[in-house]
Formats: sequence, structure tokens, C-alpha cells
Amino acid sequence: MKLDSQSPIVNPEQFVPCSLMRRTAAMIYDFILLMCILFIAWLPMPLVTEYLNPFIDRAIRLLYLLAVCFLYFAWPWCRGGQTLGMRSWNILLISSIKPEYAITPKQALLRFTGSVLSWAALGAGFLISGFHPQKLAWHDLMSDTRIVRLSGGLRTPRLHNPQHKDC
Repeated sequence: MKLDSQSPIVNPEQFVPCSLMRRTAAMIYDFILLMCILFIAWLPMPLVTEYLNPFIDRAIRLLYLLAVCFLYFAWPWCRGGQTLGMRSWNILLISSIKPEYAITPKQALLRFTGSVLSWAALGAGFLISGFHPQKLAWHDLMSDTRIVRLSGGLRTPRLHNPQHKDC
């Protein structure tokens, strides 16, 4: 894996697929952080949607919360491959196509959408990673990404972040 000049060059074979337990622990950590962010992000909502039709009000609130959730995950995924929960559990999100680069915003959107579908299916999309030979979940398969465990002293590699055309 090619990294920037501040980090050593890492061989992709050093990465092993992330186990379901480690993935779940990172999700719990990120869930707690996301709930705190959503609490703060929710504060101005009654002022914004107070005088709207109830149906439109609910739609705006739902879209707003989904956008906040998407930004919480997509920003770190596209900038370095790790949310705070992933960093704490020493796992990294990489592209299956070009593992030396951070994922694209399109991959992040596909991954987020797949994650929502996985939760809508009562977690079946996540549980499948425990049985998949490469430990991939539905959203990994949908977005051509994978979560790998970082080994040894390699804690936070810096992935190349090229200027994507779809940014």
C-alpha cells in the first residue's frame, strides 16, 4: 500500500480481514459518538420546521438527520479510512479496487446506503460478514470496500487522497 511521505510504505498482505467482533465494537463506539452529535445537531430543528406541514416537517427532519449521519461517516472514510471508533479498534477502511487510496465519495455513499439497508434487515447485512470467506458485509460488497485490521505498530496509516472528480 502506498502511503504519503510521512509514513512507511506498507504491504497489503500485512492487512487481515476484520472480525465481526472487532467490527461490532467499533460500531458501538461510533454509535455513542454519533448519538452525541445528533443530539447537538437536533437543537435548532424545532426553530426551523415549526410552521411547516407535519408531513413535510417529518421529511425534512429525517433527511437532515440522515445527512448528519452520512457526514459523520463519509468525511473520515474519504479522508483517511477511519472513524474514531475504527481508529480505537485499530481497523481501516480501504478500497478493494485501489487499496492505496482513500475511498471516493461515491463509494462512501454506496457504503452508507448499504449500511442503512443492513440495519433495516435487522442487522443481517452485518452478520453475513461473520460467514463470508473474506469477512465482507453487504455494504462492503455494494461499495467495493473492505475493513481490515491493522497489525503491529501500524496504527494510523495515511492514505493518498487524490482530488476525486466527484467531490
